[in-house]
Amino acid sequence: MSDLIMNRRTAITSLLAISAAGALAACGPSENITSSSEAGMDMDYATPTQFFSVSEMAFLSAFAQTIMPKTETAGAVEAGVPDVLQDLASVWGDSGYRQYWREGVASLVETFKRSSDQDFAELTPQQRLTILRQFDTDVFDGKITHPFYRDAKVTIIQAFYMSEPGASEELAYEPVPGEWIGCVPLSEFPKAWAT
Repeated sequence: MSDLIMNRRTAITSLLAISAAGALAACGPSENITSSSEAGMDMDYATPTQFFSVSEMAFLSAFAQTIMPKTETAGAVEAGVPDVLQDLASVWGDSGYRQYWREGVASLVETFKRSSDQDFAELTPQQRLTILRQFDTDVFDGKITHPFYRDAKVTIIQAFYMSEPGASEELAYEPVPGEWIGCVPLSEFPKAWAT
């Protein structure tokens, strides 16, 4: 992931590729081709064009739902966070990004399996929370070095708050302009503001 510096030639090549992809996308599908949902097929997370396998998606779904659980508002799974992670790796990510996520997910799967002798996705929500709390404490106290865990957690939280349920149900929206009150107790305004 240290190759993030882009030169002019790479930028121009990328812009040309995006333009070509946009032109091809504008052509659209043929009218006689139906979508899999119209054809009555149930698509699984792990199709040949998808990066994460079914077991990896089960882990990521359980992991994301433990970080952002369903309360009176939608949780990570209801907000579509696992789909966003799949799209990031399948569509957007380059080989370095994909390798980082594949190795990171495998590392977390093994770490959590050692803690419970069971797959993380098969645990109860309370068991997942207990394992994740202890691991989170160890990582952020510096007892364990696991940079992928931090990155995955941030990505899950960002994907949640960029989703419609995260931005509209979890956060409150105050249209601008509005009254500005510079110093108020947090108890009067318990939600964060998405503006």
